[in-house]
Amino acid sequence: PKNDRIPGCDRTAGALLAQAQGRYMLTLGFSTHKAMARRRGPQGFTLIELLIAVAIIAITMAVAAPSFSQLQANYRLRSGAESVLNGLNFARAEAVRRNAPVTFSLTGTKSGWTVTANGGAVIQSRTDSETGGLTAASSNGATSVIFLPTGLVNATGAWLTQVTVSSTTAGTGARVINILGGGLIRMCDPAVSLANDPRRC
Repeated sequence: PKNDRIPGCDRTAGALLAQAQGRYMLTLGFSTHKAMARRRGPQGFTLIELLIAVAIIAITMAVAAPSFSQLQANYRLRSGAESVLNGLNFARAEAVRRNAPVTFSLTGTKSGWTVTANGGAVIQSRTDSETGGLTAASSNGATSVIFLPTGLVNATGAWLTQVTVSSTTAGTGARVINILGGGLIRMCDPAVSLANDPRRC
C-alpha cells in the first residue's frame, strides 16, 4: 500500500540508481545481506542424518568386531609362547649362574610353568591365569627339562624336547618351541613354509 512507503525513499533510490556509484553501493549492500543471511542459516544435523550416522557406525563395529577378536587372540598366543620361551632361557641361564642344575616344568593344563632350583625351591613361575585362552602341549609326554651348569640339557631319560603353544580361539595358529640337547632353544611358526624365512620350523 502507498501509505506504507517511507516518504522520500523512492526519490532517494531513484537518485542512487541514476549514478554508477549508487548502483554499485546498492548491489554491494544486497550481496552482503545475502551472505549474512546464509551465515545465520540453520546449523547442526537433522534427525535423519543422525540416524544414518549411527547406523553406519553400528555396521562398521559389527564388521570390525571379529577381526579385533582375532587380533587379540593372536596377541595372547605370541605373548604366551614368548613367556614359555623366556622361562626356558631363564632356567638355562640360572643353571649356568648358580653352577647347579635347574629344572623347567610345565604346570597346570594351559601354559603355566615353573623354574625350580636343585633343591626344589621355586625361582620363578607363571600361572595358567596369566596366559588364559592357551594350551601348551609336550610332543613326547614329558613336562620338564633339567639344564646343567654347562648350559646343556640333562639327556638322561625322557625330557621335554618340544612345546606346542596353541590358542583356544578358532582360526588362530600355533607356536612351537624346540629344546635341543646342546641347550639351544628356538621358537618357530608351523604356518610359515618359506625356506628362507627364519620363523619356519
